[in-house]
Amino acid sequence: MGDAPSVEMVVVKVSPYLSANRPLLWLCEKEAACPRLLPIAIGQFEAAAIQMQLDEEDPPRPISYDLFATILGELDVKVLQAVIHSVHKHTFYAKLIIEKDRKIKDIDSRPSDAVALALRTDSPIFVSHELLEQAGLESMEDELDVERTMARFYETEPQILEKEKTTTIEPEQPPHPATSEETASSSSKENEKTAAVSLQSVVESTADPIRKEELELNLLQAKLEQAVLCEEYEAAAQLRDKIELLVNKSKA
Repeated sequence: MGDAPSVEMVVVKVSPYLSANRPLLWLCEKEAACPRLLPIAIGQFEAAAIQMQLDEEDPPRPISYDLFATILGELDVKVLQAVIHSVHKHTFYAKLIIEKDRKIKDIDSRPSDAVALALRTDSPIFVSHELLEQAGLESMEDELDVERTMARFYETEPQILEKEKTTTIEPEQPPHPATSEETASSSSKENEKTAAVSLQSVVESTADPIRKEELELNLLQAKLEQAVLCEEYEAAAQLRDKIELLVNKSKA
């Protein structure tokens, strides 16, 4: 177990980023006058698992993280904390610190898995001070809450991405905070069942009817994926029918 300085964080929310299939996990300093935020791009399945726990939703049957947490409890393994400690070439790295029979071990983990399990075991979440200095998002003096800081990020980040598309030279500065958590493993998860991240607030705030229709379709598809994940097949069938109606309406 390392002794590097770290900062305790709380999970603020999981929100869509540019599209429904690219959610962001938002972490915030637990105790700070002007808390910094750390956004991490994660997978849809992991995002839904985290959001379900934040919303205190009980799936009809345990999903993988629920099962893992139960197994750890039965084996008398305690999760002491989750630590997101570094980022390298657009990939964030984390570990779970566990205790068994008075022995403490560090277990390598993806940040999303570490956070999802920490939430289910009531374990604290930490980010290394160095990583927060490198990739954290500072709050401005006129931003009264973290939502304002998030809004500023969403306003500027798409422009940054467009600039990156126009150059073939890899920047030497530290990666931007909204980098992918596990780029190398994305191909291995393409066939996994995915789950939804709520887009309702985005849909309701959109004035453009064409854009709103597109976002509504994304929302229904995300809900369909979550229903399948939770094996709610009757709800999934109803959502599928709504999607078909919306698609046919857009073609008319």
